[in-house]
Amino acid sequence: MTGFHPKTDFLFNVQNTFAHGSGRLDVVQVFGLILLVVAPVVILSALWYYRRFLWFLLVRSFTRLVFFRRQGVIENYLVSRGVVVEVILLEEGRLGRQLCYARIESVFGGRMELQVVKADPTRLDLKGRRVICFVKQFSLSGKKFNSFVTYVRDFERKGTVLKGVHLLTPMRYRFTIRRKHVRKKINRPDVVRVKVWDIAKRRNFTSRRPDIYTVSDPSRYQGRPFLTVGNISPGGIRLFVHNPAKRLPLLAINEPLVMRVSIKDPATRQFFFVTVIGTIRSRNSKEKGVLGLGIQFTSQGESMGDGSGRIQWKRVVDGVPALERFLAKFSK
Repeated sequence: MTGFHPKTDFLFNVQNTFAHGSGRLDVVQVFGLILLVVAPVVILSALWYYRRFLWFLLVRSFTRLVFFRRQGVIENYLVSRGVVVEVILLEEGRLGRQLCYARIESVFGGRMELQVVKADPTRLDLKGRRVICFVKQFSLSGKKFNSFVTYVRDFERKGTVLKGVHLLTPMRYRFTIRRKHVRKKINRPDVVRVKVWDIAKRRNFTSRRPDIYTVSDPSRYQGRPFLTVGNISPGGIRLFVHNPAKRLPLLAINEPLVMRVSIKDPATRQFFFVTVIGTIRSRNSKEKGVLGLGIQFTSQGESMGDGSGRIQWKRVVDGVPALERFLAKFSK
């Protein structure tokens, strides 16, 4: 009998503990307090993370309501002309990697459908990514336009090959100056030399004769194609093609070319050169028999260093750093 009472007291205490349900009440209260604190933080974090996209949707709704007529005229022009756009990722407000060239097929219900013409391989998840699209400059009511900023609504991809892109219609269409560097008018043939190859020769161009190049005495090349330089910057070059012929590489907008640019150092009198891929951004006829090309440097070639002579191409965004450092000498 002496051991019976302690056991009875212990069981009585256990029974009382579970009978009142105080433990369950404490858990509900704690959980409620956590929700009161955590939920606002999560909501505020989500709003901050998507602030740019939410602002885009808000302003887009307003601008399309107020300027729907002008927006509609621009979009009809882009669709009816089958305008090709260059789609580039925006990363922290700066130009990132190029995604593709695509033709605008339709604009309906706030969505812009693009047919991909040419694309770089990518495994990126593009949905919801911010992009800038460049088009060939056009004018409307005295205003110039050549770009717009928007978001990727959806995309189609097979493996790493981009097949289709759907964009949200933008807040507005605008004119963007793409040139980020001051071009230097270094156009003497004894100071700057340029050789150009068709992009198809990029793997073995070093062992091939250039398709067209600058010459020291243009008077000896009457009737034959040759190049002269208008100006140059770390981001691009202005070239003039004299006596263009059919045998030359395709000299159309958005076509890439392999280029070797050599510039004489004013101090050492030695030539410094860079190998680049340049993409034609503008094209016009300066005079009869002369074609002007505005070319942006999009990739830089570097030797692989294994003795094979092969070139490795690396994309450049804000110009060629080595060329920028070298051109600074001409400012001194």
